[in-house]
Amino acid sequence: MDEFEKKRMEYQRHLDALWNDAIRAAFGSTPPTSRSWTDPYDCAEVLRPFMAGNYSFLPPNGHLPLDGVEVHDDGSKLMFDLSKTGLLETAPRALRFEYIERAPIESFFLLELRQMQPTGIYETVDEYSEQIARIDGEDYDYGLMEHGVWRHDEDGNEVPVPEDAKTVLRLLSGKLLIVSQGSMWNHTNENWNGRHNAMTADEIRSLIERSLQ
Repeated sequence: MDEFEKKRMEYQRHLDALWNDAIRAAFGSTPPTSRSWTDPYDCAEVLRPFMAGNYSFLPPNGHLPLDGVEVHDDGSKLMFDLSKTGLLETAPRALRFEYIERAPIESFFLLELRQMQPTGIYETVDEYSEQIARIDGEDYDYGLMEHGVWRHDEDGNEVPVPEDAKTVLRLLSGKLLIVSQGSMWNHTNENWNGRHNAMTADEIRSLIERSLQ
């Protein structure tokens, strides 16, 4: 076994341990085969242990890691940390967990989203998402983050974007699939086209279980 393969296997074992530890932290020694939540506070609580070693598959496609999760101040939305300054905003309809006993690392969450209205900042937006800047609780065109200028003061001087400004990716509809970075789903290129967005949790589970045979 060469050094590269050795490191790859060690990292896979690390991801496997992370996901198994998260399952135990969330559910104890007897995880449910399937379980659902609708309250945002319940969703956040069960998801927190899984905010390491994950990848989330977005609607309609694309994927990225989630670093943390909290409930929005309004009590109806989930805010995921993407980085120190980046957030993912979602309006959960229902969160579903599926435990794959034969291979726990293949266990997953499917978050079905309620439709959120666009902020109105842009004339047109994508069906599934919009990216904005959020400063002091107000939403602005994302472009100001690139230019670095927030506004002009009463003397016409440029006011720079504050250091605590956030970039927010708002998911307006669709489904968010959360899997382990070490899962088959994440390692299969065919899944990167967002097909989870047209699937139910049962269909995703069936596909995974067939792949394990």
